[in-house]
Amino acid sequence: MAKLLPCVVAMVAVLALCNLRLAAFVPPPAGQSLRSGVHMSTAVGAAAVLGAAPAAFADKIDDAATKLSEASYPFLKEIDWTSPVYGSLPNANPVKVLAVINKALVMGASMDSAALKKGVLAHASAIGHVDSKGMIPLPDYTAINAAIGHMVASVPKNQVIDVFNAAGDVVRKEEVGAYMKSLVNSGDAEAAYKAFWEFKDVVAAAQR
Repeated sequence: MAKLLPCVVAMVAVLALCNLRLAAFVPPPAGQSLRSGVHMSTAVGAAAVLGAAPAAFADKIDDAATKLSEASYPFLKEIDWTSPVYGSLPNANPVKVLAVINKALVMGASMDSAALKKGVLAHASAIGHVDSKGMIPLPDYTAINAAIGHMVASVPKNQVIDVFNAAGDVVRKEEVGAYMKSLVNSGDAEAAYKAFWEFKDVVAAAQR
């Protein structure tokens, strides 16, 4: 079991980056920089009192995860999750990908163990409910967002920033944003991003 732990830590840390996908669809709110905002919640998209997050924040993260999930689920359903693009990183530089993995490993190793376990179990449960279109039920999606919120809140902000910046060197939103947004309903994408931004603020407030 001990030999499997590094793999689990890496997997969950990288899964925490999944919430970065919303940033590829729309720009950040006026006056706010993507690099100065989104990274504080993601590196968002799972819980009780976990790690450094006090009980009041634990409730707020769960509430914010519910709001985010309900607001972004219509957008999520419009994505073609069976597309091969989600299983690869076209034109990605292997060295830069390795840098992302390295930063994600460092962040994952710092995560509260209870939060990490809940994140693993939330994803495992969701995988068991994936339908033929690659979608998961809303309750699973909500549990994953809550789990990631608590996982990210349990690590230092500088580690989250490191992961976000490294990921930004692999997949640049300005190169894929317009194309990806053209595949979904623009209004749903923007509503999802707005909710994600609010979720980011709640997680950032709980972060140590």
